[in-house]
Amino acid sequence: MERRQRDILNLILNAEEYINGNELARFCNVTIRTIRKDIREINNSLKSYNVKVDSNIKKGYFLDKNSKDILKKNNFIRKVLDHEYIIETPNLPVDRQIYILLKLTIKKYIYVEELSEALYVSVATVNNDITSLNRWLKKNLKLGVSYSLNDGITLKANEKEKRNIISWILARRINISTVSKYWNYLFEDKDVISVSREIYHIVDAETKKHNYYLSGHSSQLLCYEILVAIKRQKLGFALDDSDSKNDMLMSAMIAIRKKVEEKLQVNLSETEWLNLQQYFKSRQFLKGTDIKNIETEEAVCVVEEFLITLCEKFNIDLSYNSDNKYKLILYIAPMINRIKYRHCISNSIDEKVVKSHKTEFEMASEMVHIIKKKLNLDIGKIDLAYITLHLVTMCGIYDHKLNIIIVCDYDESVVSFIEARIKSCFGEKLELFRFYDYQGFMYENEDNLKNVDLIITTSTIADITNIPFIRINPEVEQNDIDMIAEYFKNSTRKLIL
Repeated sequence: MERRQRDILNLILNAEEYINGNELARFCNVTIRTIRKDIREINNSLKSYNVKVDSNIKKGYFLDKNSKDILKKNNFIRKVLDHEYIIETPNLPVDRQIYILLKLTIKKYIYVEELSEALYVSVATVNNDITSLNRWLKKNLKLGVSYSLNDGITLKANEKEKRNIISWILARRINISTVSKYWNYLFEDKDVISVSREIYHIVDAETKKHNYYLSGHSSQLLCYEILVAIKRQKLGFALDDSDSKNDMLMSAMIAIRKKVEEKLQVNLSETEWLNLQQYFKSRQFLKGTDIKNIETEEAVCVVEEFLITLCEKFNIDLSYNSDNKYKLILYIAPMINRIKYRHCISNSIDEKVVKSHKTEFEMASEMVHIIKKKLNLDIGKIDLAYITLHLVTMCGIYDHKLNIIIVCDYDESVVSFIEARIKSCFGEKLELFRFYDYQGFMYENEDNLKNVDLIITTSTIADITNIPFIRINPEVEQNDIDMIAEYFKNSTRKLIL
């Protein structure tokens, strides 16, 4: 179905009454004759649903309620959109680059001119795309694309590294339509979603049966990786088994292997399943997972030193709660495996989260030095972002808001300005009780101030209160903000201890 025909059907589907053919022609900028032809083709597409667009010479075109319900129930417009999206020629730079990269995992050499013709862009555009994907490969996987005047371009990667590239790409766009599109780039096959659903239930059931609880994206990505292994083995791309000769399959992977191979009537090699097991070990696990299943000596050692460092450097003791150590190992053990094998993270979050939690990010950054010292590995910012979020919940910074009052003798403009500045910087960390002028505060009943944790004031009040206070300038300069931030930081540590 062409885009115009889809638009016509969408208009008819959403019209409460008949819609005139001339109106459709004006909307689509075509003749009424073209509209009639489109309606015939639309009706051909709807035959399998036993649905037909009714036509009336005087009134126009119409779908009855039952027909509309059938199309909406079967998500017909969405399916048409997905189909067009999946088979369309890549036109955005990111899609072109992924197309080129995925094709290079299948073909050893590709001429730039061949890509230019397939993508309907200039050779210069293809070269720019290759430069961009080269940067991405180098940054994330320490790989690259090389040129040859005689043979064209080739991907400098072995089969295991190519599997890694595919996994990274599928993980970054986990939604169904985009995965189907990239799958079509890879294997010229659009039916990945229905097959992955068949094995998703196997993966989910067998992992839980063996006390592993994977995040949803982790389970889904593992399904795609299993299907990639099946496809590539059929195409003759074999993994080197030298790296896994001494490894053994875990009971969970043995169970998944048996059920998947029975379901799909395939036989993957032991080497393939050992490689999939490494992907499994790099996934993100949820609470409920038996820690004995995933903890390693190096992960335990790293977490223990991290907790000691937090206590010594930040005066924060998180070891008192065994659940804190459990959660850290739950994340750190697969993180170490990911970094070692350059596996992707299946659940992406915005790295900018660290800007909202600067203290916890500073604490999380200590992990960089520990991992480097003990394992000679480098942590990416995405992992630091996750550790930061763990620390936010462990430290309980937002479980207790500081109760503050403001003492200010200036007029409403200054009072409002101070309130706005403080709320914009610390709104999530404080509860503003009320404002006082100097006299009002001096004669306030002490019982009304017993729950106040901090006073922010433009006046000197040291002689009239024992409540902690910070004196600021009415213009609220950066130094004032820094003093308040430091107080929050120190008070948080006291709350934890």
